[in-house]
Amino acid sequence: MTTGLRIDNGTVAEALQKVLRSRTFARSERLRCFLKFVVEMEQLGLAHQLKGYTIGIDVFSRDEGFDPGTDPLVRVQAGKLRKLLNLFYAEEGRNEPLRIRIPLGGYVPIYEWAGPQRSSKIDAPGSIQDLATIARRARGDALGLVPGLPQLFIVPTSGSEDHSSIFVNAIRLWEHRLWAVCIAPANLGLPASDQWADPLHFELTVKQRDHTTLDISLRHARSGAQLLDDNSSITDCEDILKLGAAANEFAGANLTIPGRIYRFCHELGLSTSAMLCLDATYRYSLDRSDAAYLRARKHQQEWPGLENASEALVEIPHLLALSSSHA
Repeated sequence: MTTGLRIDNGTVAEALQKVLRSRTFARSERLRCFLKFVVEMEQLGLAHQLKGYTIGIDVFSRDEGFDPGTDPLVRVQAGKLRKLLNLFYAEEGRNEPLRIRIPLGGYVPIYEWAGPQRSSKIDAPGSIQDLATIARRARGDALGLVPGLPQLFIVPTSGSEDHSSIFVNAIRLWEHRLWAVCIAPANLGLPASDQWADPLHFELTVKQRDHTTLDISLRHARSGAQLLDDNSSITDCEDILKLGAAANEFAGANLTIPGRIYRFCHELGLSTSAMLCLDATYRYSLDRSDAAYLRARKHQQEWPGLENASEALVEIPHLLALSSSHA
């Protein structure tokens, strides 16, 4: 069974061997046997025999009195296998073009091409960095006008000699590394600051209080709400490396999926379907539980281009690349 055209047995066998020989599966002999058994049975045309009872006897050496209804062994091991496969494809096997999945509710494997194979805009399987570049280009990051994601506008600094400009430049270095929030180009102009402003517009102001201190303000354009403490400041700003480190810390704490902007939007009910999908995918990448999987899959199925996906994606660059290929 596949998500598209039939994939030849040799390609599936090669994908299987890469998983079985991986470091991720090195300490899990029983899960290697489990995966090998279900893939080989499916490839032999015996998918209909992949039931809890058969697997319990043939893989886990249970006797003929084995009852999968009362003994959860196979279900538990299948859950572990799904999580280990997700871990393999998120890390060690992230560049593998063909992926083996065991869907929830059954034991028959499916085979799916990673994002590059599905998209006509990508010529060949590439790295996560390749996908990220393609996704950013298709989303239109160069214009700072990505629908459904928060936009950060930065108030111009007073001058090139000001330490605040160093902090702002360090923030702008994050422009092509952020998935959750888009940094508007300097020439786009500041957003409106009243009740008619876009609810996803935010404004960052960096001012130099004195020779060694910068004051930082992050506000919601429509409501004027401040997201940072009143006395948010950076000291020792004469050290350029400390300023860079402070900018990195600011970006991580505010401009990422678990950051303040997303938390603010969630609390006020401003989050769009795109934001909720990114949030669910990020949570699933951290917590490989069935509940996190189901939540991620539900939101991803509402994402353009992923309506018919058979599995939840773990990697946000793949999610964005697949979405952009259907834009």
